[in-house]
Amino acid sequence: MFENPTPGLQENTWLVIRFPHRPHIVVTSEQLPHQLAVMVDDPTAPGGKRLTFTGPTGNIMDIVSKQLNLRYTYMRPPDGTWGTLQSDGTWNGMLGLIIAEKAEMTPGPFFMGYARSKVLDYSSYYINSVYQILAARGRPRVDPWGFLLPLSQWVWAALMTALLAVIIVMLILPSWLPPDSNQPSRIETNIFNCVRVLFQEDIRRTTGWWWWERVALGVWMMIMLVMTQSYTGNLMSLLAVRHIDHPHQSLEDVLDHGVKIIIVENTNLLPYFRLAESGIFREIGDLLGTDQVVFKKVFELPSSMRTIVLDGTHVLFDADFNYKQMLPTEFSLTGRCDFYLSFSTYMPTPIAMVTRKNSLLIPGLNKVAEVMVESGMYRYWLFTSQPNSTTCNNLPKIISVSTVLALSNVWGMFAVLGGGFLVSLMVLVLENVVVVGRCGR
Repeated sequence: MFENPTPGLQENTWLVIRFPHRPHIVVTSEQLPHQLAVMVDDPTAPGGKRLTFTGPTGNIMDIVSKQLNLRYTYMRPPDGTWGTLQSDGTWNGMLGLIIAEKAEMTPGPFFMGYARSKVLDYSSYYINSVYQILAARGRPRVDPWGFLLPLSQWVWAALMTALLAVIIVMLILPSWLPPDSNQPSRIETNIFNCVRVLFQEDIRRTTGWWWWERVALGVWMMIMLVMTQSYTGNLMSLLAVRHIDHPHQSLEDVLDHGVKIIIVENTNLLPYFRLAESGIFREIGDLLGTDQVVFKKVFELPSSMRTIVLDGTHVLFDADFNYKQMLPTEFSLTGRCDFYLSFSTYMPTPIAMVTRKNSLLIPGLNKVAEVMVESGMYRYWLFTSQPNSTTCNNLPKIISVSTVLALSNVWGMFAVLGGGFLVSLMVLVLENVVVVGRCGR
């Protein structure tokens, strides 16, 4: 039935099993964001139309057909799903078609899993994938307390400590003067002069000062000049900064924020949620059947992303190779990067083609998969199937803008001003109470 050896993708580099009489097989596949089902004209097909798939799926089957010397036609699953084990022991979706021997194989991409391996055969893997969260980016916002950011917390603490040290020096050193120096008491003046330097104001009553006082206060003025210029320059830069929230970096964040999760129905992911005994997967498993978890078909993900995910009420939890098509497509339509991917990833799993149990296709499919891994073809197909494939990768959480200064930028400073007025009013009331009490005596 086989003739072996024959040349492979590159002459004399590896060997592929080939069928001698070019048999015909049925291949099952379904739409993904990076592979679309299309009907093409074919006079030999029933109705003059033939189902085919664009993207990596079509490329894989072209290689398989050429290297294994076979013909194929596509069949889509009636329920439009990939396939999971049902409660009655049967399988649905594409896997159900293969197990029922209505189809011979599927190019995938299928996550490898133990339950599937008991009834089906996997080829060698051709790419690794992970599950990630896709969520809507927050809108650029201004930090109203940005006037505190030009200096770090430690610098603010050191500045206050230095102010206290200068005040102490100005108060203690006069006690070392000779008794007959006739030095007038300037305690309040010295304290307020140190504070006035901190706020870049002039100093008063300097006549009759000793040179040590002039030197101590002059050094403090030099330090504050440098600090003030640094603060002013950094503040001007920070007022042009906008912060963009990326709050959902893990599944724990999603549950804590009460956001709903969209999951593709009937995929390899569901058994992990249902069978998990602890951890975050167990928590999500407990939510299955509630409105907290929403099931969608794969081809419904792009429309869901543009609606309920964009408004912030839902997030997607799916394989990262789907996002590699959805995000560039969305950017090409809108010119914006409105979504981000979480830092946390889950379930790193190899992806492979699937056939019937003990299929004669496996040796040839293994060779095709190995070549795709060695050459990086599948990843290349993903990145080249759409323009702008890397435009929305590694999005910044902080951006700079050029705009007028608005109240939203500085209301934190006015809050400090109002707080100062409130404290001064409380002190005024307290002083009046004290004065009235003294007069009453």
